[in-house]
Amino acid sequence: MNTEIINIDELKFDLDNVRKHDDNSIKAIANSLSAFGQRKPIVIDQKNTVIAGNGTLKAGIYLGLKELDCVRIPDDWSKEKIKAFAIADNKTHDLSEFDNELLLNTLKELNEFEIEVTGFEADELEDLMLFKKNPFKTIKIDINELKPHPKNYQEHPEDQLEHIINSINTHGFYRNIVIAKDFTILAGHGVVEAVKKMGNIKRVPVIKLDIESTSVQALKVLTSDNEISQLAQVNDKALTNLLKEILEIDDSILGTGYNEDQLSALAYTSTTKNEIGTKEDASDWVGIFEHEQRPEIFSVVVKFENELDREKFVEEKGIENFHNQRGNVWSTYYPYRDKDDVSNLYLVDDDEN
Repeated sequence: MNTEIINIDELKFDLDNVRKHDDNSIKAIANSLSAFGQRKPIVIDQKNTVIAGNGTLKAGIYLGLKELDCVRIPDDWSKEKIKAFAIADNKTHDLSEFDNELLLNTLKELNEFEIEVTGFEADELEDLMLFKKNPFKTIKIDINELKPHPKNYQEHPEDQLEHIINSINTHGFYRNIVIAKDFTILAGHGVVEAVKKMGNIKRVPVIKLDIESTSVQALKVLTSDNEISQLAQVNDKALTNLLKEILEIDDSILGTGYNEDQLSALAYTSTTKNEIGTKEDASDWVGIFEHEQRPEIFSVVVKFENELDREKFVEEKGIENFHNQRGNVWSTYYPYRDKDDVSNLYLVDDDEN
């Protein structure tokens, strides 16, 4: 390998370079050049276009260097071979990974300046320490290799899967699929079902935890993913206004977990007569102008002095299903119907508790 020293002004960037360097990357390369000098030549073609080492050239210009060590590719390389080499030079770095524990121990032995010139920053050192405590990997994996957890207790109806599919098509994968070491799903069963139903995505991003699927840690992830969100308190009126705003802008709320009928019902129950009025007004408010005629609904409101009385009443009457359980108010109807049916809801006067 013959190394040439080329004036930096004579070197040209590869405009088709697939690797992009942000400011942090250039700063790290510049720090390395300042501390250790150029220990790896850049690769150029016969016209001095950089094939491998565009980041080094940028860092050299940033530092005000006059020249760089270069290696020229053979004359007989075709354009296709040159492009393949450029991609391979970038890709081979991605295929390797650090031994994080060994890396952390090595970095701890360095002083602050020495850590900086390695390209690592103090925050990244802290990240490595946290990773050592709770290790995981973000990888992409074939959807068919993922296995549902045998103790998963949630089912995903078709309407929920349609919302998830719409969300994936619109935003991509922003909800994590979490798996154990043996590829058993701990979180994201609905996402996996939705992807399989879509049929056009083979590989999905997952977070792989370094735990056994049968461990107590895995069972906690399984339950916490489903249940912690249930502890949040929902401001129905704020949610109604948010969904209405989305509907006005996008003409659809598919992907939010709600449909127009559910929004109409939510508007009807989260406001007073003075604000909305009738069921028809609620439907018009969210832009639903035509509804099928539903039979008149009769209701009885039963109030209890305490929670124990309510639980006793529910047990004695054999009531098993509720379409709404918010705070002190539980609501259902007989025979039990899906909560999408807005005709089963009613408004209360402003002064009624």
